[in-house]
Amino acid sequence: MTEFTKETTEKETYNRFVLVKGKSLKNIKPKIKEWAEIFGAGEPVNMTIKKADFNPWTLIKLPENELLTAYNYHNLVYWFLGTPPEDQNYAEYSIGISIDKYGESTYLIYNDYDLREKIATNDDVFGITEKNQKFILSIPFDELKASNSEEISDFDKFLTENGIDLTEIKTDKLNWTELNISTE
Repeated sequence: MTEFTKETTEKETYNRFVLVKGKSLKNIKPKIKEWAEIFGAGEPVNMTIKKADFNPWTLIKLPENELLTAYNYHNLVYWFLGTPPEDQNYAEYSIGISIDKYGESTYLIYNDYDLREKIATNDDVFGITEKNQKFILSIPFDELKASNSEEISDFDKFLTENGIDLTEIKTDKLNWTELNISTE
């Protein structure tokens, strides 16, 4: 089995999604716009994202866009968690799913506050590949460390526990609503 590395996450063969939910998440559009203003580095950003109801989640499909590098994408997944209590619009749960168009290196990243206290630092998320290679990803430092922690679920178990049907996402037959994100 080929080792999953940070370079793997940077391949351009992914369809990128974010799943968010939580009673404190009022509207995803201002969250994404706020992220785009910061990660757009002063350049105007104009992109169309799609969202669908994926009970109990909101599923966000990201376009292929030069702003959506692996680093920026991972930051967007993390961005949805906000900074409560100051932040009044944030997700309690945010999962990034990167589906490899060639079926070679699909992976997901997620936040788990309890697990983070046990085995990681404040700005880390956990990752699992379709082949069950587990890792911890530092968001600010963009560093990926392999992990053998039993605390990180297996890929299929994680999806099942969170009610996520990857096949349904892949078929692209969901009822999408387009949102234009513009910082001009």
